[in-house]
Amino acid sequence: MKKLTVVMLAASILAAGLASSCEKKIKIGILQPVEHEALDVARKGFMEGLAEKGYDTSKVKFVYRNGGGKEADISSYAKSLVSRCDMSLGIGTGASVSLKSAATDKGLTKPLLFTAVTDPVDAKLVSSLDNGEGFVTGSSDMQPIADQILLIKECIPSVDKVGILYTSSESNSEAQAKVAEAALTLSGITTVRKTCTGPSDVSSTSLALASEEGIDAIYIPTDNNIAANTDAVKTAVAGKNVLVVAGEESMMKGCGHVTLSVDYKALGKVTGHMAAEILSKGIKAGELPVKTMTKEECNYVMSAANCASSGVTLPDEVIAKCTNVD
Repeated sequence: MKKLTVVMLAASILAAGLASSCEKKIKIGILQPVEHEALDVARKGFMEGLAEKGYDTSKVKFVYRNGGGKEADISSYAKSLVSRCDMSLGIGTGASVSLKSAATDKGLTKPLLFTAVTDPVDAKLVSSLDNGEGFVTGSSDMQPIADQILLIKECIPSVDKVGILYTSSESNSEAQAKVAEAALTLSGITTVRKTCTGPSDVSSTSLALASEEGIDAIYIPTDNNIAANTDAVKTAVAGKNVLVVAGEESMMKGCGHVTLSVDYKALGKVTGHMAAEILSKGIKAGELPVKTMTKEECNYVMSAANCASSGVTLPDEVIAKCTNVD
């Protein structure tokens, strides 16, 4: 009898162990195009946001893939993630579009979230910011461009000519460049646009723009290629007394002087909150509006070191409201 009891107890323990090991975890696939500080903190913010809303992340298996800037790899990872995972997150426009395309091609409608996408309507991820669409929703990192242009005028009241630098193949950068150019033109400021095609010509293009006759400042929108090559821009503007307003905070450490930037960790967090609602409450992604950040949710930041190397002096009233990234 005792032997039978021991055997039954052992069988019970084994069964419990098997049940525990077989407990299915929710798989969330995360696709990021490149290593980039802003995108990295958005990813971390997403994970934290999921937990903040009370979702037990011990029940989640995150499957992270990074395309390393290679479109073929991004496309391949997207196909794998939408097939294997219960939910997907695209960080940046290219990754998010690849995930949606892969899901659509396979006829899948598992929830797809995006973050750090500048213009999700133009990217055809959703048709309106007022709602998600079908199985897709997320958050936009459209910067407060009009306020960034006002910041240029605040730093240089007599500003007459501003250069705009971005990568021609990045649609999100081009969209921001058009908004910036319209805002500058409306203020009566002359604009000069110069575009890079990739890493190899960031140096020559930024140098050409910094050397443009009469240039007072350079505006750089959020741009993955330039963000990965900020040293080239910093070298190009060294000692030229040309103000550089970068599109977002992480670029400030490389080449920017001052900006008003979206907080990418906060952006990731609100996307995590959306994921928690979908997973915990069964809400459909398409029922959640796209989240955008207000000016009040953005941060004024500056780099005293970059200002010094470029010969730029910011007004005291601008310095007073900035956090120094150095």
